[in-house]
Amino acid sequence: MSSLLQKYQYNILNKPVRTFAMQSSFMMTLGDVISQQLIEKKGWQGHDVSRSLRMTIYGATIGGPVIGTWFGFINRVVTIRNKWTATIVRVGIDQAFFSPAILACFMGGISILEGRTVQETKEKFEKSYFNGLMNSYCYWPFVNLFTFALIPIHYRPIVNSSFGIAWNAYLSHLNQKSIQALKSSPTFIQSANKI
Repeated sequence: MSSLLQKYQYNILNKPVRTFAMQSSFMMTLGDVISQQLIEKKGWQGHDVSRSLRMTIYGATIGGPVIGTWFGFINRVVTIRNKWTATIVRVGIDQAFFSPAILACFMGGISILEGRTVQETKEKFEKSYFNGLMNSYCYWPFVNLFTFALIPIHYRPIVNSSFGIAWNAYLSHLNQKSIQALKSSPTFIQSANKI
């Protein structure tokens, strides 16, 4: 176990973006599998592999690199010496700026990977964004309070990603629900009729 931890430490220090991408793609895929198998109870025969693959691609290309970079950035920007004051400020900045932005990136990125039109993406945002953001505010401030206060900076992305498995399952399910709602919308029906 200590050699695995040493490899992780080496990679997080020397190849951070690649490491963030790999861990996020794994955690996002796992979250989607949990969503499909435990929440939606699709069974392995009904498992939507392309949906899991979209989560993998998003985690590797956007989620991991952006979140990993964000942790370094917020640590450099907030230089308050008092640990608890710095933690509260970091959580506040994270929730005010990063949470709304990363949720929008997720919804937009997944919509692009699904091949959605601009209008369909807009409708998905209208149906799901506010609800997702409000649920984010019920979960992430507590996770980030723990992470910023107690976890050394180099381990924050992996700890945060571990908590993110449950969140990724939720996001995958939220996205699926918005797709179901979209399928009954006039925009989707018109687009399907053109094909």
